[in-house]
Amino acid sequence: MVQRTVKTKTMIFQLNEKQIKAYNKWKKKLPKVDEGRFGAAGGGYWFKFVPTGIGTVVLAGRDDIPEMDINLTDYESF
Repeated sequence: MVQRTVKTKTMIFQLNEKQIKAYNKWKKKLPKVDEGRFGAAGGGYWFKFVPTGIGTVVLAGRDDIPEMDINLTDYESF
């Protein structure tokens, strides 16, 4: 039996200090979540990173309130 080694590449996306502050401010404004109705089975927080040719679009949200998603993109870095 031949074993094959699979080489993978990693992409790391980071938030800068301005984006972290905006995220924390946004998160504090969200409605409270009932205990037991949040997490892997009941939704949760998510980030979406979209690399472009000039910068990375950064979006964040919470599964139970999609109308309150936030755009954290730092357009000044484009």
